[in-house]
Amino acid sequence: MPLPPKSKEGAQDLHEVERALSVLQGRHPEHERARREDESARAKRAAELEAERAVAVKESTRRRLMYAGIGASLVVLTLSGAFAFRREIVRRGAMEQATDPYRAMGFVIVDTSPRREPTVVETKGEAGCWLAVSSQTGDAPLELTLGDMPKVAGKGPVYACACEPGKVTVRGPAPSSPESAGLAVLRIDAKEVGGSRAGFFLPFQPGTSGKTDEACAEASLDAWLDAKRAPKPTADGAWLADPKRASLARAGFEVSVSAKAATPFVPVEIPAASCALALSTSREEKLALRGRGGVTVVPEAAGPIGICAKDATSLLLLRGSPTSEGAHVVTVPAAKVGGLSGLREVARLAGFPLAGEAIALADRAWSAKQALVAATVPEQLVDMATTPEIAPNPDARLVALSFATPMALTSESPDGVFSYCEPPLDRTTLDAICAFSGPQTWHLTGKDANAGIARAKLPFWLFALETANDPVALKVETQMVALSRRLRFEGFEPTTLEAVTETEKGADILGRTGEDAAIAVSLAPTPPFAFPLTDGPAWTLDGPPRVVPTKPIEKVSLVSTVKGLPSAKDKRRTVVYRRQIAK
Repeated sequence: MPLPPKSKEGAQDLHEVERALSVLQGRHPEHERARREDESARAKRAAELEAERAVAVKESTRRRLMYAGIGASLVVLTLSGAFAFRREIVRRGAMEQATDPYRAMGFVIVDTSPRREPTVVETKGEAGCWLAVSSQTGDAPLELTLGDMPKVAGKGPVYACACEPGKVTVRGPAPSSPESAGLAVLRIDAKEVGGSRAGFFLPFQPGTSGKTDEACAEASLDAWLDAKRAPKPTADGAWLADPKRASLARAGFEVSVSAKAATPFVPVEIPAASCALALSTSREEKLALRGRGGVTVVPEAAGPIGICAKDATSLLLLRGSPTSEGAHVVTVPAAKVGGLSGLREVARLAGFPLAGEAIALADRAWSAKQALVAATVPEQLVDMATTPEIAPNPDARLVALSFATPMALTSESPDGVFSYCEPPLDRTTLDAICAFSGPQTWHLTGKDANAGIARAKLPFWLFALETANDPVALKVETQMVALSRRLRFEGFEPTTLEAVTETEKGADILGRTGEDAAIAVSLAPTPPFAFPLTDGPAWTLDGPPRVVPTKPIEKVSLVSTVKGLPSAKDKRRTVVYRRQIAK
């Protein structure tokens, strides 16, 4: 309860008391009052200071509490940020570790999943080959969608190629932990890896692959081959050393390419003016030859396939079922085997009959010429023509034909001129050798008929039959061409007169340096026209010949087992095939 205000009388009384006390103490009469007022002012000031101090302490306490709260919040935020940063560093490290092998192969990271949504990546991309990778585990299930193509889903990494630019989407599973959450999508140019067709040759094994680039797959494969990105094929030369393939080696074949067991295809380079034979270690395996742009050159066939080409050619040997130990391509100069017809014959004689073959229409006349050249008909005697332009050649007596369509050509000769063809010309004939006793003219059988033709005069080793006009003599000429070509496979070349002395019963042959064997045939313009010579068993032109061993400067006497050998030496001529010793 407040004290009542002092009255004026009380204040006056107090003033009088203070004056009295000052006088008694010998001081100024106002001293005691001044002292009292001074103490009152000091007390009042002290109270004010105490009040101010209390306010300051209160404010200081409030500030300390506020700063302590802010500091605590900052600590919490800092710790949370540090933890999140550490987790992001771990996540990014996992992504780098998951993508490092592919980036080393040439793939480039296009995008990665955000931390907020680690199960999806959506981006825009160019045409090329794409790879979806998860940082969780190497085989985590993933989905890769390229543009409008069907999604490719399966265990990762997932690989597919696109022909056009478009949206690229990758989806993955929910992460097992924040540190393992992450997806990446990588890209590489299709020419660097060959698109989906060359997926076997990727430097890694995708968990799942998709064929989403059918529209450009062949172009990507060709670009890959042109860029020399395909693994360089090997050539196992020892493969021909097997006795089962000895005849191929003797005919001059060399291994060009060897494919391993699981290889789906292998590039093949065929030299100019050569023939190639592709064989698998399994005769049931299907083989095919592919040209640029996916063009089928030799359709798929179960067994050996062959091709001849005038110009250097790049192909792919496709293996429909690469389950055998491997496949091989052997090549040989076309002039050694006789073009496509000779290749077919060599393969058959070696025990590898062709299941498929091919030659370009423009090369058919060239191939027919090789059939004559391989039989040692001098190349300068041979001319070529391809339908529809077949110009006359009145001096031609030997004709080689190569048909793309059955019965593409027919011949017309003057009266008294005979001919013989082997094999006979019919709708199954692909290649033939014909002999004529005089000029002939060739005609197309239809506007769509396609064929190649090669013609020549008689070579020196057939001069003995030059005047013969008997179909049997003409058959002998075709048999001699076939024999000459067959013997050339075995390393024999025809010669006449040199180191040969004709006798009443046959001929004496003198061995020459660098040769180890000989085969001899006497020819005459009278029936039976051919007289195979021997030092033992008899033989015929269409059968295995009698091979006679020879030594330098040693004479070997041979006789004919066929009756009718002309006694006059000027009526016949002996052809001796000699074999050079292999170096």
